[in-house]
Amino acid sequence: MNSTLEEIRKLSEIEFLPILSKECEKVLIDLMEKEKPTKILEIGTCVGYSSSIMLLNSSASIDTIELDEERQKVAKNVWKAQNLQDRVTAYLGDANVILKDVVKNKEYDFVFLDGPKSRYLEHLNIVLPFVKKGGIILADDVLFFGLVKGEEHVAHKHRTIVRHLREFLQDVENRKDVEMELIKEGNGIAIIRKK
Repeated sequence: MNSTLEEIRKLSEIEFLPILSKECEKVLIDLMEKEKPTKILEIGTCVGYSSSIMLLNSSASIDTIELDEERQKVAKNVWKAQNLQDRVTAYLGDANVILKDVVKNKEYDFVFLDGPKSRYLEHLNIVLPFVKKGGIILADDVLFFGLVKGEEHVAHKHRTIVRHLREFLQDVENRKDVEMELIKEGNGIAIIRKK
């Protein structure tokens, strides 16, 4: 890992930034090497950590969406420090509003869902027509601290996210146009392949 990314990981621990878990980072690196994507879509840039990991382990270009302007500014500096900026198209805005325009007339072979968890199903339905056959959609944090597949009582503040993630996983499991592998490590990672 380069010094820029080490600094971001340290900063994320101090400022509680929701960057990639080490488990998901390993899965992403493995998938970049195995799948060799050329065009990636990321929903949830945060400070550019996950996009940097994907770019450093592939020859792809990436479209990435972030709601928070300050985080996007940090991300732009992170990409520049690693000389990755020419491979990134960064969109500022609410994915729920701009996603349809971002993906229009494009084709992706890899999608990383790491934005608002309660919108995963909605975002999947928007992006799936723009994913190549055999392409991957990776959704992070799908088990949400074990609450999604667990039986225990869910605190009020987490109920909506947990309900939406349960609906997302159930929908994906029942679809005929994709197949899913669910990895329990980290906070739960869904690897969804378009048939």
